[in-house]
Amino acid sequence: MENEITVNGLTFVPYITNEEIKTQVERVASEIRNDLRGCEPVFLCVLNGAFIFAADLIRAVDISDCKVCFVRYSSYEGTNSSGKVKTLMGLTEDLEGRDVVIVEDIVDTGLTASHMVDDIRKRNPRSIRFATLLHKPESSKTGFKPDYVAFSISPSFIIGYGLDLDGKARNLPDIYVIKDQAKC
Repeated sequence: MENEITVNGLTFVPYITNEEIKTQVERVASEIRNDLRGCEPVFLCVLNGAFIFAADLIRAVDISDCKVCFVRYSSYEGTNSSGKVKTLMGLTEDLEGRDVVIVEDIVDTGLTASHMVDDIRKRNPRSIRFATLLHKPESSKTGFKPDYVAFSISPSFIIGYGLDLDGKARNLPDIYVIKDQAKC
């Protein structure tokens, strides 16, 4: 098949097109814009995977009085969640009394998401909202539910549009899934 790609010896096939992503990013941006009208939110982009989604989303939200900050957590090793959340780059911004929107690439087990929300809550923001490109509700170990979800997907391993396999394939404009894994 001509659309197959191989990364680290694994074969991937198209899963979600860039056009489908753009449509859902616009929908999520509209929801955030409506919810935060008149506010000066802080968008907290979770590196590395969410950087492409965050850039597209924040531009589409189009709130000029917002701030953008970055944090980095890790819980994946290869294609599997390790079950342990590590903070690799922490937040230095004062969030007291602010409306915070965490922007993440994927919520899988919910462990990292829950950890982040707990960390942010300690900084006394006015509100915390959580936006994710992808949510795997079947993989949840915490019951965490994001406020904004572009796509709910099956527990498949995916790459592209910021998501990687050992640092590779983040630059793909579409999202790919390991061949023979389930569709959305």
